[in-house]
Amino acid sequence: MFRLQKVLMAEYEEIYEPLLVENPNVLVDFHGIGLRQYQMGLTCNHLLFGCDKFVKASTKLSWLLPKGLDHEIESFELSCILPLQFLRFHFYRKGNRYLMNVNAIQPSGQCVLTREQPMIFEFGGHRYKQHYWHTWREHVASIRALQSRYNLITGASPFSSTDVQLEDEIITMAQVHRQPSLCISACRLGI
Repeated sequence: MFRLQKVLMAEYEEIYEPLLVENPNVLVDFHGIGLRQYQMGLTCNHLLFGCDKFVKASTKLSWLLPKGLDHEIESFELSCILPLQFLRFHFYRKGNRYLMNVNAIQPSGQCVLTREQPMIFEFGGHRYKQHYWHTWREHVASIRALQSRYNLITGASPFSSTDVQLEDEIITMAQVHRQPSLCISACRLGI
């Protein structure tokens, strides 16, 4: 699963940073139509993108790999590395979809004025999309809190007012037990 981590360790030792979180996401347009799947990873300083690059085989024995080559990363490439200081994250939900919006910003904290639209990524998977969405939110928030240069540059909180819905709230009930009233416990206490 940790394909970006493997590629960084195998091919990019000079820029290696441990990943905080890594999972597959789909780049979607404003209508929710998938454009491309990326394996995305977050470090303390960068947002990384990787994807599979499939080349049409020219020989019949192309499925044979040289000894020692990892099958998970043979067709996997590191596509892009973006520094976090120029990014703004926004996490939200639309119905049953868990989304992350990534905008490029100028060092002053203002959005870049170009015709480029923000990148919208949908967390996929039937079981784990909510888990990954919450994990990404927590890691982005902790990076902002722990590193002051990102707190000022990103400008806005990674959480919007629509992030927490009623189903997200965890209700905890504490049970308070009274002191035992049995004579055995009273006798042992010397009462």
